[in-house]
Amino acid sequence: MLKTLSMTKTKIAGLVCGCKMLVLAVLLSGAAASRADVANDALPSDQEAVVVAQQRISTILAGDANAPEMQGEQCLPSRRIRSVDVLDGRTLIFDLGRDRNYLVRLNRQCFGLRRNTPISYEITGGRLCRLDGIRALENWGVNRLVPGPRCSIPSFIAINDIERSVVEERIAADKAAKVAQLKADKAARKAAKRAEREAKENAKTAA
Repeated sequence: MLKTLSMTKTKIAGLVCGCKMLVLAVLLSGAAASRADVANDALPSDQEAVVVAQQRISTILAGDANAPEMQGEQCLPSRRIRSVDVLDGRTLIFDLGRDRNYLVRLNRQCFGLRRNTPISYEITGGRLCRLDGIRALENWGVNRLVPGPRCSIPSFIAINDIERSVVEERIAADKAAKVAQLKADKAARKAAKRAEREAKENAKTAA
């Protein structure tokens, strides 16, 4: 009797253990499915944020002065400016830290301003403000930086890190396209000269 009871207890214990494992497996499966649902829900949200950023940056780079996206801060506190990234002759990003980036899109190309060019800027009362000037610094020798023409800042447009990445990618793509076009034009000119030279040589041979 005791042996039978012992066997019965063992079977019951096995059933209970099996049930617990089944329940645990169901719970884990449910948790995994829940995480997958959260990930799937987050993905469209991230993609949507990128699309919104691309649309906003396109409007800013188009240069429509009346667009709401072009309205920005009047001034930045100079002591908060951590760095300034020069992307091209018209585009700069002032980094104030903590996801605080301000895009400056000049009204026209600033002479001497190129990617990673050092610059100087005017500060009045501890602030850098709209219509203040920036200048590219040209390297004219050892420890000699000569300021270029003054270029006026139209505004400081607040952008987040996603928008900053979009700006950097867009500027890099535009530059790559220009370089590719210049190479294509140069190759076309060479081909035209070669064809003209061959035509002259053929004409001489025929004569």
